[in-house]
Amino acid sequence: MTDHGLTRRDWLKLGGASLLVAGAATAPGDVFAQDTCQVCNVPADAAPPQKTFELEIGDTSSTFVDGESVNLLAFRLASANGVWKVPGPTLRVTEGMTVRIKITNLRKEMHSFEITGIPQSKTEVAPNCSCWVQFTAPVGGTYIYHDAFANSPLYRLMGLHGVLVVMPLNGVTKKTATNPYPSQTPYSLDTLTTAQRNAITKVFNALGTTDRFLGGAEGKWVPCTDDSDYSFQEKVWVMQAIDPRFQALIVRGQPLMSAPQLTGDIVNNFVPRYFQLNNRSGFDLNQGEDICPDNYIGEPTLIRMVNVGITHHSPHIHGNHVLRLSQANLDPASPDFGKVQVADNIFEVDTWSMWPMERRDILLPFEIPPDIPYKPLLATDPQGLQFDRMVSRQAKEPFPLRYVMHDHCEMATTAGGGNYPQGMVTHWEIMGGLGGRKLQTAQL
Repeated sequence: MTDHGLTRRDWLKLGGASLLVAGAATAPGDVFAQDTCQVCNVPADAAPPQKTFELEIGDTSSTFVDGESVNLLAFRLASANGVWKVPGPTLRVTEGMTVRIKITNLRKEMHSFEITGIPQSKTEVAPNCSCWVQFTAPVGGTYIYHDAFANSPLYRLMGLHGVLVVMPLNGVTKKTATNPYPSQTPYSLDTLTTAQRNAITKVFNALGTTDRFLGGAEGKWVPCTDDSDYSFQEKVWVMQAIDPRFQALIVRGQPLMSAPQLTGDIVNNFVPRYFQLNNRSGFDLNQGEDICPDNYIGEPTLIRMVNVGITHHSPHIHGNHVLRLSQANLDPASPDFGKVQVADNIFEVDTWSMWPMERRDILLPFEIPPDIPYKPLLATDPQGLQFDRMVSRQAKEPFPLRYVMHDHCEMATTAGGGNYPQGMVTHWEIMGGLGGRKLQTAQL
């Protein structure tokens, strides 16, 4: 199978070439021999944490869209009653917080932990041992936590990855005569350049206040609460790929099987068979509150998207254009490497790039789709308000309106080695017109 003239393996090499740690070899002798706990406690004089998490590393399994099951490595919260998650639980903190994370390794090989853009978060954890990391939460945005032991993507690809969300200390726009409804944004306005602050402020102030972004005070973005992975106006999409040959090296209760013929050159040997969002693909993505935005007009939804795989993707969405708000700095030569870069010129796009370890925040505005007339075609033609007629059930088009999201890198829309469209394909739904959620809530 080819993709614009490239072979499957060439395509993987192209994606892997942008890796910051492009498949460094994992040395089994070094990895598996370490079985004593190192001293990694937080210093006694460290500031008391304002937010604490306890993560564990262990085993789980997953059944894919074609019925095949594989073993995975996974994170879980120690207090989560044994629920292993791939991706791991979403951790939410606020900018400037002192954050402490305890990582316990229940496996029998060495593992590590780090958060992109936060150097103080790095540690290694020996088998059956625990380590602590402590750091100050950076500026508001989306970050990836993962296992990068031996500077390799191996354990990240096997399931050890998750998202850290940092909410801003001051992300609320100011109330003015022209902006009667102050808006919460995902970013720390005090830390932005003038151009960045102006761009973000204009977008979020426009929500609910224009003919395009309807809704009034209720048409604003509402962030997710600290104790949830997602909400109806905030989703976390983790892009990943699975090569079952690598997953077959995982044996529950045993050290990872040695396979230098695979792990010695991960980028060139890794051939994904499944392309996924949040560890699911195809038909398994047609439902799920963590994935599918299902809102009413005037309920903008933030999608925090990260790519933890080693292949490039190009998500494409139908029905609305999205607003590209921020991305990660992936230039290792930059002093801002790993930091969140808020856009100073916010583009409206229907397709965007996601390189390996890319992090992007995009806003799905939930405006009336541009392919449905919602203004009179002529001043004398009130029936031209097609969307209003649909809402009032005077037209045949039923709600919800469903629009697809798929990958424009066509190979990634497959699963199981070629089943189409069972790969990185999902959808979003418009449940009805403006004010529909309030009406729905009142009827419950």
